[in-house]
Amino acid sequence: MANMTDYVAWRGDMEMAHSPWNCIDALLMSTVCYLNFHGVDSAQGWTMEEAARIDLLQDSPFASFPPRKEAFLAMAKSPRFRQCRMHYFIALTDPEKRMQFSAMCIDLPDGTVCVAFRGTDNTLIGWHEDFDMAYQPVVPGQQAAKAYLEQVAELTDRPLRLVGHSKGGNLAVYAAACVAPTIQDRIESIWNFDGPGMHHDVFRSEGYARVVDRIHTYIPQTSIIGLLMDYSERYTVVYSTASGITQHDPMTWQVYGPRFEERPGIDQTASVVRDTLHDWLENSTPEQRGAFVDTMFRLAETTQAKTMSELANEKLKSVMTMIGNRKEIPPEARRVFSRLVAQAVTLGFGNVIERVRGRKEEEEEDNGRHELTVTERKKELKKKPPEA
Repeated sequence: MANMTDYVAWRGDMEMAHSPWNCIDALLMSTVCYLNFHGVDSAQGWTMEEAARIDLLQDSPFASFPPRKEAFLAMAKSPRFRQCRMHYFIALTDPEKRMQFSAMCIDLPDGTVCVAFRGTDNTLIGWHEDFDMAYQPVVPGQQAAKAYLEQVAELTDRPLRLVGHSKGGNLAVYAAACVAPTIQDRIESIWNFDGPGMHHDVFRSEGYARVVDRIHTYIPQTSIIGLLMDYSERYTVVYSTASGITQHDPMTWQVYGPRFEERPGIDQTASVVRDTLHDWLENSTPEQRGAFVDTMFRLAETTQAKTMSELANEKLKSVMTMIGNRKEIPPEARRVFSRLVAQAVTLGFGNVIERVRGRKEEEEEDNGRHELTVTERKKELKKKPPEA
């Protein structure tokens, strides 16, 4: 088994002049964007090598920090990434606007600028904004992403690459679709890693039509986040070693050489949850969805939790119970919520998902797929990966 950090060990000695930018590079930049650094908010910024050497990386108490730190430190030592310069970092959290937004620029050795948008952080504000997408055509984070891209375009004449994981992928696509054609012409590619969909007006816009051929979307086989709201059918399914919603963590996505290990399509769990949520979206008004979201987070706030990590165990059970009993929530919304709670075991807890997937070896053989045994994989990983 190998992830993006293993990719740096494999390919980090190959400069981009010899092995061009690829999807794993884009995912790494999307991951670095989740980290906080001292002194990268200026125009000058720091190279990755400099940031690691003088310890500019800020610690974080969250469980996702250590693997992201490991990936960054590996990049900072590698010839491929060490001279990448990070700058124009911005992080905004506004409870009044219900906005959580962060982005940074990374100058790449191939002469382009990578504009990386951060996904949802651990705050309830960030998650509230995500749920607002279910009923609002535009959320503040999307407006901020468009403004940020416009400012970056004024400050550099380099070609642009846009990347983002989770909400960051949504912001990358939204910003690319909504800026002026003169900026769109400078965008070489947009990389969306399991980012939620958006309002259908965006997909129908002329701006989206101008950039759609440059959008690369990747989701894991049990994608939940990436199939929310209206979404593009043009996506590549990546093999993740995790279960349920924990597949959203890109550290679990498997790679070999400069590519992801792919799957022919999403599994049954993802299909069930997608259909449940889309039934709700199609059979409810924006006002009903807004009332549901506001009620859900108002109840969450009564627990005094400020982050998703704090909203756990008994607190989470209490909120779920209250939501299911709230009379002001429309009956259809309550029914959908009850169905999702019933599916929660499959989404993220336990091994039920393995039975739901029904991944039998003979089915994979019928699809022309053969999954290597653990022993065979270990042997393969010792080999030099294929060239791009």
